[in-house]
Amino acid sequence: MMIWTGVRDMTALGHETGSTAVRVGAGLFLLILSTIFSLNFLWGHRIVENLRSGRTRYSSWVVTPTDYDRFRQIDGHFANREESNDYRSLKAVPDEGVEVVFSRDGVLIGDRYFGLASTGLNRFDKAAMIRSDPPMLEFGMVTTSATNISTLRFFRIHSVLRVPVASDAAIQAEKVAGHFQAVLRGEVIVHPDFWKRRIRFGLVGAAVCAGLAGLGFLLADRNDELDNIPLFLAVAGTIMAIGGLILALKSWSFDRSRRPR
Repeated sequence: MMIWTGVRDMTALGHETGSTAVRVGAGLFLLILSTIFSLNFLWGHRIVENLRSGRTRYSSWVVTPTDYDRFRQIDGHFANREESNDYRSLKAVPDEGVEVVFSRDGVLIGDRYFGLASTGLNRFDKAAMIRSDPPMLEFGMVTTSATNISTLRFFRIHSVLRVPVASDAAIQAEKVAGHFQAVLRGEVIVHPDFWKRRIRFGLVGAAVCAGLAGLGFLLADRNDELDNIPLFLAVAGTIMAIGGLILALKSWSFDRSRRPR
């Protein structure tokens, strides 16, 4: 709507104004952002469905209500020592227990999914087995965020994810811990083409959008005749080309960090 009203007013006035420029720019930004969020939601839904169906299942167990109650008590002791868990324990446990399903890069605890990638803005930097009764798995989590109150600054938020383990699934949990430790050491690379595909997508997208921006600049003299389409191509193409280059650069950086250390 913002893009449409901005272009409509530019056409009616015969020239660009500050108001129309802001509306077109903000509309493009919101359109890109909403598209990213929609794709992310669909991607997350697919991940969970693949886990539940068994297509990407690496290991799984069912935590009985008795085991879960003991896990909740032990987890509470950790929380009292300022080591709160990213996973919030259920207040009421179903009679059938709580299923825990691991993939090679994530875990589904009941109906809550946690990604366990070794690179990216949300990643894990530690995997360990806690030999309590019942045992549990602990992951150190790192979230990278940014603030631009005065200047753009990046910072990392460290937290802990503790996963309940069934009392009869200690061997399976050891295997899971070993897998994620191997991932951290670079001995196992999950989805080796993950970041490479994003590098290619970013570069191809940047090239296409740069071409559209160039076309917009070439047709700038005919902007009024073409109902401000050249202006739209120049602005949108430039913004999206820069976004594609940033995506390719960050993906290249993340891909490099997964190499054996």
